[in-house]
Amino acid sequence: MQRILRKRIFRDLKENFLRYLALGILIILGMYIVISLVAAAETIIKGTQKSAEAHKIEDGQFCVVEPLSDKEETALKETGITLEKMFYLDFLQEDGSTVRVYKNREKVNLLVLDEGHLAENAKELVLEKRYAEEHKLKPGDSIMISGTDFEVVGVGSVPDYEAPLKKFSDSAVDSGSFGIVFVEEGAYENLKAGNEGKQSESYYYSYLLNDKITDDELKDLIDTNILAMFLKSGDNPRIGAAGDDQIITKLCGLIAGVIVMILFTYVISVFVIHGIEKECSVIGTLYALGVRRRDLICHYLMLPVLMTSFGAVIGTMLGFSEYGVSMQMRECYQYFSIPVSDIIKPAYLLVYSIVMPPVVAALVNYFVIRKHLSRTALSMIRNEQKQSFRDSMNLGNLGFVKRFQIRQMLREVRTGFTVVFGMFICLLILMLGINCAVLLIHLSDETKQDTRFEYMYTYKYNDKEVPKGGTEAFAYSMKREMYGYNLEVTLLGITEDTPYFDVKAEKGENKVVLASATAQKYQLEVGDEIILTDEEKDCDYTFRITDITQYASGLYVFMDIDSMCSLLGKDKGYYNVVFSDNELDISPEQLYAITTRDEIIRASDIFVDKMQAMVIMLCTAAVFIFCVVMYLMMKVMIDRSAFGISLMKIFGYRTKEIRKLYLNGNLFIVAAGALVSIPLAKLTIDAIYPLLISNVACGMNLTFSLWLYVGIFVAVVLLYFIINPMIIHRVKNIVPAEVLKNRE
Repeated sequence: MQRILRKRIFRDLKENFLRYLALGILIILGMYIVISLVAAAETIIKGTQKSAEAHKIEDGQFCVVEPLSDKEETALKETGITLEKMFYLDFLQEDGSTVRVYKNREKVNLLVLDEGHLAENAKELVLEKRYAEEHKLKPGDSIMISGTDFEVVGVGSVPDYEAPLKKFSDSAVDSGSFGIVFVEEGAYENLKAGNEGKQSESYYYSYLLNDKITDDELKDLIDTNILAMFLKSGDNPRIGAAGDDQIITKLCGLIAGVIVMILFTYVISVFVIHGIEKECSVIGTLYALGVRRRDLICHYLMLPVLMTSFGAVIGTMLGFSEYGVSMQMRECYQYFSIPVSDIIKPAYLLVYSIVMPPVVAALVNYFVIRKHLSRTALSMIRNEQKQSFRDSMNLGNLGFVKRFQIRQMLREVRTGFTVVFGMFICLLILMLGINCAVLLIHLSDETKQDTRFEYMYTYKYNDKEVPKGGTEAFAYSMKREMYGYNLEVTLLGITEDTPYFDVKAEKGENKVVLASATAQKYQLEVGDEIILTDEEKDCDYTFRITDITQYASGLYVFMDIDSMCSLLGKDKGYYNVVFSDNELDISPEQLYAITTRDEIIRASDIFVDKMQAMVIMLCTAAVFIFCVVMYLMMKVMIDRSAFGISLMKIFGYRTKEIRKLYLNGNLFIVAAGALVSIPLAKLTIDAIYPLLISNVACGMNLTFSLWLYVGIFVAVVLLYFIINPMIIHRVKNIVPAEVLKNRE
């Protein structure tokens, strides 16, 4: 029996070729996007982990106010750890960018060369690859640092700068304005002797524990009087940043693949049901001849399973091709400083991509088909229609046209639900793209408005008197964990008369004002408590939030400076940061860093440029899927009503009148569905968005203006009117002879 039934599959495929072609393209597109995203994520995650291990990624690092003595350094090494100096100097370039100069490394965080060789004399250097790309530099070119010409002899990356952030608290990588270089020891000493750095030499040490002691035990061995910072590799935002970013992409891709496949297979089930209803009397006859329901279920499952399998295989092949994984990794390579990895094709992803789509198709269609094939043979031969509450619903004194339109919508409630469900899925994709754009636009605009200072000087040690023209503050780095990511939060003690922050900080060791970015990130309100962890002292501080102020330029918590000094055991009048409107005459020996307003604004604009392609892709995919689903479902509605439409034509109804009866109600379904789906999709994406950017130290202003909601609604309705002429064309093609095909 199955052999006979299989012949009908090819006939059905040929008869509805365009319908299945459109669905096949959707499945191929969906699997292509999912597989390329997830495979790219796996390649980045596994590739960076493998490279980091091979090139001796540090277990942690610490910063000291002054270099360790030979005796102190020897004592630490005798514990069995590997310790290497990571001292550096920062220099301002003519184009306004900053280069951080290191000596060649020997034991920890080794350089991974993409091309060229290590610096071997005082006139050679190796450039970090992202800085080199942004400045169009390659081996053989020259670069001037502090008045000295160097030849670029190599380009590469190091595992402790996967995200080449200038400061640990930076929220975005800006390789156009910051990069690192490596020189041999003699060149480094020459640059140091020139004393032209932006600030004094920074004294960092990186270590490998070698399973000899723990991080905490090592920290206890370092003199607390000189220890300025101690950072485990797991808390370092520069290390493993690319992999952390891709973990979220991988999870979202896998979940999205299942959701989209459920939508597509449900659309297929509507076609299958339509086919069963058309062939109801034939199926009843087959039952009467002894054909089992199981055989027919297998028959009607065959085409959905085959089609999804075919689409999945093609989509998987495209996803793993150079037009898939390689394209998806391009953005990652253009942001993070990581070595190029060989494409990974994990076994689980192959199983997911080949097995999941047909399994989902079989499950969704099985339950739908089984229900529609459960009637008796006689009932199906007679094509008896089950009486439902929709047919007996009292519609009052409505006119004929309104009554007809309502009954038509009720008859096609399943198809209408599919349109709305498809619209909701597409709006989720669209909202994800728009949320990305809105977040980045808000971040850029608010940062420009909120950053009122021109210069921020961070001190190693300071004079008792604040430099003329500057306003003092006390900055202290703490941590707060969310969704597994331990991000740096800056506790900033400010004076009452500071002109750079719109903050009224109350006196008290437990009272703070939150920056809006911090409140959005951690979903806190006035009156709540916030717990911050001081990893240097290994203790937690609990603060009560007295106010929230508009400040989007980072994760900040503001406090009265005197109260903060008292809380952290500092003398009254202590400060380690100075803000100013003009450049101040401060010795570089006193400074850790100088941050300018231009640098902060430039960093806030980076994501806008980097995410533009993804936003366009998401919005385009959403529109395409919605158009195809709406067209196919509205076409099914017309096909199911072909008998009635042909009767209308026999009775002299014109196309305009038939459209009014059968199609105009669809506008109500689309409009009503959009009114419900748009805010619901927005609420859903807003709820999961904190997870999607959990590894990014920025605020989360996702507010939409009213005109944007209206614009999305208008766009949905316009898409309906664009598709509607194609459906009207289908109505025109229905001939009165259709009635004769259904005569008893």
